[in-house]
Amino acid sequence: MSIERAVVFRFHRDPLVSRARVALLRRLNPRVPVHGLFGGAGGARGAAFRLTGERLLGLDSLYVSRHSAFWNWKNGDLALLDWYREVGRRLSFDVLHLVEWDLLLTDSLERVYAMVPVEAVGLTAPTPLSVIGDDWRWLNGRDEAREWRELLAYARSGFGYDGTPYGCLGIGPCFPRAFLDDYAAADPPDLGNDELRYPLFAQLLGHPVADTGFRHAWHSAAEDRYFNAVGTGIAPDTVKAELAKPDGRRAFHPVRAR
Repeated sequence: MSIERAVVFRFHRDPLVSRARVALLRRLNPRVPVHGLFGGAGGARGAAFRLTGERLLGLDSLYVSRHSAFWNWKNGDLALLDWYREVGRRLSFDVLHLVEWDLLLTDSLERVYAMVPVEAVGLTAPTPLSVIGDDWRWLNGRDEAREWRELLAYARSGFGYDGTPYGCLGIGPCFPRAFLDDYAAADPPDLGNDELRYPLFAQLLGHPVADTGFRHAWHSAAEDRYFNAVGTGIAPDTVKAELAKPDGRRAFHPVRAR
């Protein structure tokens, strides 16, 4: 069965790196459309990207979020739902890939996401919160802990939720259209962040979750050299060494150089 894929390319800085990343996505996936989601600062910069970003980055379209840069960073899923309601509903696709500007994918989407069935929500390192631990940023801070308690209470009162809550890394998720339809209709609240809401609402809405395989374990210093979310850039030599292996890794984060 042929799967029709589309990409939402999410970025907020470094237009030259972003342009190179879009070009690579197109070279590896020549028939897949790439739509932009700009979530950076507003004002003049946002206006400039609205006018020139689509052409500069080689995108099929560009959507500029109306929210602040911090809100977009915290709520990538809600920004994506804004895009879906206003743009994505009218597009043809079976699976949507949300690709960050500093996520380097070095093979086709079909092969990189081979572990994710077409009907599943693909998440990176979905892990029970009991394993992640209370020192995780989104459970540890005073406001973050309060928001998580409120989100969990919302799930329990509104959906009768009594499952095992998970977290994930919000880097490189993919979604079947049916999930996006259900998620948009559910209108999730701005509580917690996308790394909590993605796995929670997949459970609430009855959609299966599959691990992208981009990171092999949550608590693993060895994994940080290939894929992490704490800001340590991946060394070019590490990427080259993996590409030289027939079964090496093909997804790296963060990579902030062309």
